[in-house]
Amino acid sequence: MSATITARVATSSGRPLDGAVMTVMSQAGEQQAIARADADGAVRAADLDTGTYTVVITAEGYQPTARVAVVTGSSPVSLGEIAAARAGGAPVPAPGRWDIDPGHSAIEISVRHFGIASIKGRFTDFTGQIEVADDIEKSSVVAEIKTSSIDTDNKTRDDHLRSDAFFDTEQHPVAEFRAAQVRPSSDETWSLSGTLTLRGTAVPVTLELSYLGEVEDPWGGHRAGFRAEGTLQRNDFGISFDDKLISGVAQIGSTAKVILDIQAVRSAT
Repeated sequence: MSATITARVATSSGRPLDGAVMTVMSQAGEQQAIARADADGAVRAADLDTGTYTVVITAEGYQPTARVAVVTGSSPVSLGEIAAARAGGAPVPAPGRWDIDPGHSAIEISVRHFGIASIKGRFTDFTGQIEVADDIEKSSVVAEIKTSSIDTDNKTRDDHLRSDAFFDTEQHPVAEFRAAQVRPSSDETWSLSGTLTLRGTAVPVTLELSYLGEVEDPWGGHRAGFRAEGTLQRNDFGISFDDKLISGVAQIGSTAKVILDIQAVRSAT
């Protein structure tokens, strides 16, 4: 009689940990099976006899994680999702100045529409710098966004967004984000706290930040990837447009979700 032990291995943020290794040990300390997780983080060790086993999950850059599995018959034993903790905490980029590459980055914003769907847009004209300090928590970010560059793939809507009912781009052509507080949030993410100035109003904003790694590009540069997410309350910036349907549902939601996918190039200076 033989059985299987299954699990899904993921990071603390839920991302599948492709390539994680499951090692199954007997109570005598002998290896009984070894298996590797697939692209979805799923891993399966088969042909196991009845008994109690220690299951150890390992992955490069992550702390080993152990579980106990009791096999009592031929039925599969599921360990569910196993969250692997990164060794040494959240990863960080190399110290120095990094210039945001607008041509390979995106700033997207979405709001609820009629309470049943979302309208998405993006800003296409922006610049910024990231200063990574030796003490990562003393790092800083400065970014400027041309508000008139909003693009939702609908000219009529875009013109409305540029009006004084929303971004008021004639009076306030630039939105600015400044942050100088970085704190660990999990073993995968950081909390980036700063101030967003939009329509002349400065509001504290916190983004959840992930560092995605570094690579040498074909043009001789060294670049890093980042992803940040957060929410904004439009009323905080004096955007009070409140046209409602007969049912009382607001045409446009009060909360905007912001997603930033950023590539930044290491500065030579």
